[in-house]
Parts: sequence; C-alpha cells; structure tokens
Amino acid sequence: MNSEANLVQRAAVGDADAMRDLFSQLYPDIKRLARVRLAQAGGVTGLNATALVHEGFMRMAEHEALQGETRLQFFAYVGKVLRSIVIDFVRERDAEKRGGGITLLTMSHADASPASWMEVGSLIDLDRALDELKALDLRLYQIIEMHVFSGLTCTEVGAELGVTERTVNRELMKARALLSRALGNERSEKIGA
Repeated sequence: MNSEANLVQRAAVGDADAMRDLFSQLYPDIKRLARVRLAQAGGVTGLNATALVHEGFMRMAEHEALQGETRLQFFAYVGKVLRSIVIDFVRERDAEKRGGGITLLTMSHADASPASWMEVGSLIDLDRALDELKALDLRLYQIIEMHVFSGLTCTEVGAELGVTERTVNRELMKARALLSRALGNERSEKIGA
C-alpha cells in the first residue's frame, strides 16, 4: 500500500491512480468534511454527504492534478471543492432565496457541541464575502479556507503557512471582522476555536 504522502505527491502531478487511492484511503475524513459542509448549508441543498463526496471526487478527477503537495493542502483543496459544489447547488435551486440562518462551524466543533464561528444568512452571500476577502487579503482567505472550511487546527494552519498559532488566531479574528462587515453583521462574536 502506498504511503499517504507519496499518494498526495503523485496526485499533485496528475497521477489519476494515486488520486483514486488517496481519495479511497481518506474517504472517512472526506465524508466527515462533507457532513460539515452540508450542516453549514442548513440542509437546503438536498444533497447527502455521500453524493457530495462523490461529486467532489468527480470534479477533482476532471483536473489534471490536484492542488497541493501535502495532506494539509489536500484537505484545504477538498474543502474548497466541496464548498463550491454546495454553493453551485444552492445557486441552481434558488439564487434569490435566503439560506435560513446558516451557522459556520469549525471542524473541531462538528462532532462535539456546536459552537458557532459566525452566523451567516445565505451561502450565496458568504461566497460573495469570501471572494471579497480573497481579493483584499489572500492569506486571510487561505486561513479561513484551511481552518473553517477544511478543518485544520490553528497549529496545522500555522505550520502550513510558516507562522505561529498566535498569528493564525489573530488573523482569524481579523478575517472574521472583515467577513462580518461584508455580510452586514456588525456585532462582535467570539471566535470558534
């Protein structure tokens, strides 16, 4: 059996067999990530976790190579793909309707008692706000992607970006404030750890 690191590196250069093996090996973790994605969507998508995971694999398989060369980068990429599928599905169903009070959870809270990271009115609005954040500050966007949407801990995000955990926490607070402003949520809220 191939080591996970070897599979990630081979998939990063376009090895389709390595991508399949990696996806198969990490399927339980990817499915857990899909469940979180669907929970964040407030159940409005009509998708289940299995369908979301399989659609994610199909989208990733369409690309010649996956983005990222480490396990952490792989999960950041998977989280981004799953989020884009949910956003696309919501847009197709009804681009004008609101999402009904979506709550963003960090992955660390997904299996425990949910402590919200931020209240979001609509996935469409969130996607727009994330695009604005990405244009304003790419690193803040990457931190949000890795921590909130891909479930990496602050320590893992810091290691991936070459910064301290304290810096990641500070950047998360800054990103949250910018996203809140973009979403029209001026009230301050505690950060989900």
